[in-house]
Amino acid sequence: MLTLIGTLLGLLGSLLPEILKFFNNKEDHKHEVAMARLQMEMSKLQGDIKLAELNATADIEEVKALYASAKIESTGWRFIDGIIGLYNSSVRPTITYAFMGTYVLVKYAIYMSYYQAGYTWMQAVAAIWNTEDFAVFSTIMAFWFGGRMMKYSLERMTKGK
Repeated sequence: MLTLIGTLLGLLGSLLPEILKFFNNKEDHKHEVAMARLQMEMSKLQGDIKLAELNATADIEEVKALYASAKIESTGWRFIDGIIGLYNSSVRPTITYAFMGTYVLVKYAIYMSYYQAGYTWMQAVAAIWNTEDFAVFSTIMAFWFGGRMMKYSLERMTKGK
């Protein structure tokens, strides 16, 4: 009987390290899988950060190129340089004002033709202000005031996906 118990204890004693090694290997494997997942997430985050840096660098370079192309060579004559600088800085606003002036003039002419035809001022305004006018107005406002805001909003929306 003692021999049998000794044999069983010897057999179990030799199996015990193997059982412990099995559970240890299982835990080590879980740990390695978790570490691999964390490394993949970190690599993705690093890639996102690098992409954001590249986009910011591209934006900065674009602005630098725009400023460089708009740079005016000095003639040495302050009066001429002032006129050239004023003209160069007023091209976009001048075009906008000219377009808006023409647009208002045309709309006023249409309004007056409706008004002279017997329409009330509210009927005439309702007749000349339509969805196309709203689209033009919205486009101008978005160009002057919403360009950067829209760009950053779109970037935030696409990052959220």
